[in-house]
Amino acid sequence: MKSIKISRLESDSLADIEATFLEGRVFHVTKRAYWPAIVTSGELLVNEDGSLPTTFGCSHNSYFRNRKCISVFDYRAPLDETIRDFRSRCYPFQAAEPGSEGIVILVLSPSIHNKLIPWARCKEENAQSEMIVPYIEAGFPGTISLDHIDMAIFLRREEDPSCRMYIMRQSSKE
Repeated sequence: MKSIKISRLESDSLADIEATFLEGRVFHVTKRAYWPAIVTSGELLVNEDGSLPTTFGCSHNSYFRNRKCISVFDYRAPLDETIRDFRSRCYPFQAAEPGSEGIVILVLSPSIHNKLIPWARCKEENAQSEMIVPYIEAGFPGTISLDHIDMAIFLRREEDPSCRMYIMRQSSKE
């Protein structure tokens, strides 16, 4: 598995990372704090019972978790306005909070793409009440061995004292 470490100021754009490393690929995002447990187990685990901490908020009614799948970002579809809109709603870098340990983006090997369950399956099952991100979320049934991860991108966002968000965070602490 190829490993890349990237550090950026919170005011920096991440569009180059998205274009260079993620466009046309399928990947899973997790907090850097969870990486040692993943390495120890040798695989990404399904959060079947909800006991594993989540990276993207609440998952109690997640369509893919309810089906014993790991949620992944699927960036293989050609970009159009609909795809751009849904990508902005669930941005893979949102968990890389400035000042935190950051995130790990795990790019899946194309050899396992054929096992992915597309987001549109929820419509076939009339399961629209369950949480899913249309057009960009897919599910992988079962665990994903680290042998099927082509690249691990460790991204850390540093606080930028000149950034408006930094100033707002500081004023809320007072």
